[in-house]
Amino acid sequence: MYKLFLTLIFVTVSLFAETNWADDYKSALKEAKSEQKKVMLFFIKEGCAKCDEMLWTMNSDKNVSKYINSNFVAVEIDIEYDKREGYKIYSTPTVYFLNTNAEQIGKAVVEALGPKGFLKKLKEVENTKK
Repeated sequence: MYKLFLTLIFVTVSLFAETNWADDYKSALKEAKSEQKKVMLFFIKEGCAKCDEMLWTMNSDKNVSKYINSNFVAVEIDIEYDKREGYKIYSTPTVYFLNTNAEQIGKAVVEALGPKGFLKKLKEVENTKK
């Protein structure tokens, strides 16, 4: 029942999502380079309740979504369909941050964070000079 509830909330929020998502990895890197932003890779898996929680945080919390849109190019990657090499995914959700040269910034986030925790992580990454 809990998964059904989260799925319904996720679908509803997705219709009104505030975070801008790039279409794919390559277009995210290209956009980040042209806009001088960092890249946020959000690795998910279908049916992952924690992934739905993180999407909820990214899309529904105005502070988080505004910060992402202002400083990052976000791309969602479903590990079932995109076997992106070079990234270790031990569990989902996993979030990697990259600079405009596709180099990793800091450590990946391998857990679902609430709005305050995720916003703190975003600010740490944004303030990294790499």
